[in-house]
Amino acid sequence: MKITWILWLIWYAYWIISARNRIRSTEESEAKRESTLGRLGYTALLILGFGLLIWHLQQPLLEKQLWALNHTWLSIGLIVESAGLAFAVWARHTLGKNWTARITTGGSQQLVIRGPYRLVRHPIYSGLLFAVLGTAIQIDALRAVLGFLAILAGVLLKLRREEAALRQHFGSAYEDYAQKVTGVIPGVI
Repeated sequence: MKITWILWLIWYAYWIISARNRIRSTEESEAKRESTLGRLGYTALLILGFGLLIWHLQQPLLEKQLWALNHTWLSIGLIVESAGLAFAVWARHTLGKNWTARITTGGSQQLVIRGPYRLVRHPIYSGLLFAVLGTAIQIDALRAVLGFLAILAGVLLKLRREEAALRQHFGSAYEDYAQKVTGVIPGVI
């Protein structure tokens, strides 16, 4: 189980370093950013979800095991988690200077449709959801499944807001892209 948290720490370190490089390498430009209040809803769900994944709770119902955890389930969970984190890193790298943590449009932003963006419109979210699912499989507790569902709800809430901003900023180019490429999971969402 330690490898799960090591993978998440490596991913987090990459995310922080690449975010700092992005901030330093971006010139000031006219941009539309979501408000702090606008971020509150999905951020609270993400914090709740990751909290449920990370912290062991002394509530027997929340710690209830849902399947017989064995080496097979641990391996499946680790593979799903690793693939998800790798996919998110690939997507983040492909976005380059276009990436922001906060929903932001404007300036010299480009519509990226290469790499993982040929497969889904939001591969960072796809990767993170798969990584969280893999982690939940390895934890094998009701709290982990609830954590996954809270993160899923937070991602879907942010996704809806991000889609609206991208449609407004890129117009028909984004509409054409959205008709050709699914949002998060090919053929599903």
